[in-house]
Amino acid sequence: MTMRLFGRIVKRLAFVPFFLTLVSPAWAQEEQPTGGFAKDGLFVGASSLLNFSFGGETFDGESAYIREGGEEIVILPRFDGAHNVVRFVGGYRSGRGSFEFSYDRTKHDGTFLGQPTEATFHVLNFDERVYLITKSRIQPHVLVGGSIPWLKIQDGSFLDPNLGDASFRGFGLNTEGGVTVYPHPRIGVSAGYRYRIMWFDSASGVSHTAAKLRPRFHETTGSIVITGLFTF
Repeated sequence: MTMRLFGRIVKRLAFVPFFLTLVSPAWAQEEQPTGGFAKDGLFVGASSLLNFSFGGETFDGESAYIREGGEEIVILPRFDGAHNVVRFVGGYRSGRGSFEFSYDRTKHDGTFLGQPTEATFHVLNFDERVYLITKSRIQPHVLVGGSIPWLKIQDGSFLDPNLGDASFRGFGLNTEGGVTVYPHPRIGVSAGYRYRIMWFDSASGVSHTAAKLRPRFHETTGSIVITGLFTF
């Protein structure tokens, strides 16, 4: 290779940084069709709920329900300890808001009158997140939504002489406040505090027939949630 040829190569490569400076703004404009920093469209992600636990308002480890007009019993154990929960999230963002769908499943150890028991908690979440300061990389957000929770307690029902699982079902309200940071228009990382109120209005046990709970009882959960999102 001669020195003259080497010089030509250097001169041509010198245009690459200049070309990239032209391409980057064009790509950014393509990613932001609505004028906000984050890209609109379908997204998927994952959330981690830190130190998730029940508040213990009704699941106190001492109370039980007895079916009206019968003898079937379903227990309300107390659940100890906190869990870190990982869940998948999907949804669609448009402008200042996004609709999200997610599912939680956790295992819990508990006690009832000093005896150990286990339970599995499920919940479907349907949430609307509203973003503030949408032209910035850093966007505060608030969230309000609904949930469908159900809880299955191992050997949590008794009808002499049978012992079986108990199940509670109901509905809930989700709230969250926090901030979402976008290092790139397609990628977001959010952190916030989520507070959930749940009302259980149906229970079933050994007889496998659902009974309405009157009065309804409620439980609360609160935890820090960290979410990573990718928009297509």
